[in-house]
Amino acid sequence: MPEPLAIYSIRGLILDRKLGNVQNLIMAQGRFALEATVHRIKTLFNICGPKNENKIFPDPNIPAILQDLCAQAGIASQILFNGNPHKSRFESQTAYSLRIERYEYVQKLCHQHEFVPIVLTNREVRNALTHIDERMADILTKEEGVGWFVDYAASIRDALIPPPNVKRIEFCRTYIHNESLILHLGNELDLDALMEECTTALRVIFTLNH
Repeated sequence: MPEPLAIYSIRGLILDRKLGNVQNLIMAQGRFALEATVHRIKTLFNICGPKNENKIFPDPNIPAILQDLCAQAGIASQILFNGNPHKSRFESQTAYSLRIERYEYVQKLCHQHEFVPIVLTNREVRNALTHIDERMADILTKEEGVGWFVDYAASIRDALIPPPNVKRIEFCRTYIHNESLILHLGNELDLDALMEECTTALRVIFTLNH
């Protein structure tokens, strides 16, 4: 496989010389996504403040934080923890080979450190995050009379009360602070667990002295 002659960046991109330059560059994107996910979670927690209250949070930065948090978590999961079969015409053989090599590399390190991620390896959650356009198109048009909270944040679920003409409420990237959960297209994303897994993955996968 042809490799770039050189890669220039202000950030360190070479993780393991046993991996090719392309694989190191892709792995670096996974590291950046893990770091960004942790940062977004901490920012969201800081904005929302103490728990065990009953608030709707009007901070105008919250929608962008929720969008980027979910996107970064999906990228990290896709790059580092996706060992699914070949995606036929949607994935080249080169991309598939690199993905499986990367997956096996990560799994070996996780096994060595007895690290068993649950959130980052959840295929259904990953698909809901990375294929959000397809999921929204299908789910939001499935049934009439349903209201949706999108990129919203509140202390408790009951703070989000539907109008009388709405038969029930569903959620897309909606953060429930007292539970540390993002409710997203029928899935629940536990932010406490996700932050712990991202922090552990950064240590286990990206520490040089394996």
